[in-house]
Amino acid sequence: MSSPETAEAADTMESRHPNVRIAVREFGPVAEGEVELRPLTVFVGPGNTGKTYLAILIYALHRVLGGFPRFPLPRHFPYGTFLLPFTFDQRNLEVDKSISGKDLQQVVGKLNTEGRPFKLSDLPKGLRETVESDFKDQDVFGAELITELQRCFDIESVSEVIRRPQPHDARISLRVSDKEGDLWQFDMNSSREETTVNGKVQDMVLLPGGRMAESARRRQRFGRVLRLAEGGRISSYVLQQELQELVADPGQGGEAFYLPAVRGGIMQSHRVIASALVARSTRAGFEDIPRIPTFSGGVADFMQRLILFDEDETASERIAEMAGALERETLAGRIMTVRSSGGGYPEFVYRARETEQDIRLTRASSMVSELAPVVLFLRGIVRPGDTFIIEEPEAHLHPAAQTQMAMTLARLVRAGVRVVVTTHSDWLLREIANLMREGEMGKPLGEPSDRESLPAWLSPREVGIWLFSRGTEAAGSRIEEIPFDRVEGVEPPDYEEVAEALYNRSAELQNQLAEAEGNHREQGAR
Repeated sequence: MSSPETAEAADTMESRHPNVRIAVREFGPVAEGEVELRPLTVFVGPGNTGKTYLAILIYALHRVLGGFPRFPLPRHFPYGTFLLPFTFDQRNLEVDKSISGKDLQQVVGKLNTEGRPFKLSDLPKGLRETVESDFKDQDVFGAELITELQRCFDIESVSEVIRRPQPHDARISLRVSDKEGDLWQFDMNSSREETTVNGKVQDMVLLPGGRMAESARRRQRFGRVLRLAEGGRISSYVLQQELQELVADPGQGGEAFYLPAVRGGIMQSHRVIASALVARSTRAGFEDIPRIPTFSGGVADFMQRLILFDEDETASERIAEMAGALERETLAGRIMTVRSSGGGYPEFVYRARETEQDIRLTRASSMVSELAPVVLFLRGIVRPGDTFIIEEPEAHLHPAAQTQMAMTLARLVRAGVRVVVTTHSDWLLREIANLMREGEMGKPLGEPSDRESLPAWLSPREVGIWLFSRGTEAAGSRIEEIPFDRVEGVEPPDYEEVAEALYNRSAELQNQLAEAEGNHREQGAR
């Protein structure tokens, strides 16, 4: 059973992140399946079963939704909107609504009523209708989601994710809930002819009773709104922005970062690729290309982060320490950023411990190239509240280094980062199981070393291991959770089958060799 300390920490993680369930049907290789995002979510299974599809889908949904908040209030983007009826075109200006000072006074009264939870239905009617209707608006939420899916999957139509012919349609469903029940959800259906999106926001509790009265910052913020509304009416857009801050929970709404499985090759060649793209960016350059090659959105975003990487842009101290631990324990050296005197794209080099020689990643080991972006993102990009998606974090790592990577993932969870990984590594899964056992015990095993500053344990409640099982080619793959077992851990059943088959083959070959040697000795004796 978990100790009070680990249980309290796990509860904190769960309250920071609402429960998010994503279900898909006929989505790429996946015939049907559902996953629940936990602080640490792991996808395992054979290749071409849909693990990457789900990882990219999570990345795309996070970008469109600004994370998975308890309440999907409108968010304004400079060149587009999501859940926002104010794109400043004529159609949306006509549906803009304003809120009277009297309405606001009623809202404040409900917010300050001790013991009375503040619900969606307590919002002014115009604002409530705006929030509820936009999930059903194909031209607002639907257009934003479809565009992002096309970008992230590098496709011209969402229907391209459908692997099987008619009458099979692709479906994506997202459900966000908390301990009290459902908060909001949407469904997207895509056929060869059309894609439709529909959603619903429940009459959820936005704030527990008296929460506004407990916070001076909240009272000041809403007091400013009231002053703006004195003697007239206030735009519902302004009110939406204030409510976004009012009901937001700490640690929510962070960014999502995606590290593709091909990151090692990109690390070695990103400067060459970037230079080639710039050279082709003129009109004359594009005229020489019959068809412009494209990246998927996740890969393009990853490359952009590298090109714009600034060593001075620091993440939290705790997360930066994790980058240092990886360099010390696994790389036995440091990843350095080098820029020419005239600026330009950064070049990343490896400097081995106790040397002054910088080695370009094109001459470094594949392990260094694979780990370099992980180190860089931890050192200067990822922050608490973010979602960090890593494809095959064990790639090109020695088994001992794979177990160290598992500890890094656990440390990220402890720092408040939601982590999603795809993996084929038995070593990674075994160490994750050990960290879950430590979480149940309430204390780490072994030498303390740097564990006090970088705790590495996991509560079983924080971890979701999802197995993608390959069916027939016509049927597609299925998704199911691998439950944690104190004895067996979280190992996929086919791993044990492979191990058993290898053992039986080894034993059979040894028996055959022994028999052959016996026959040889017998013939020699004759």
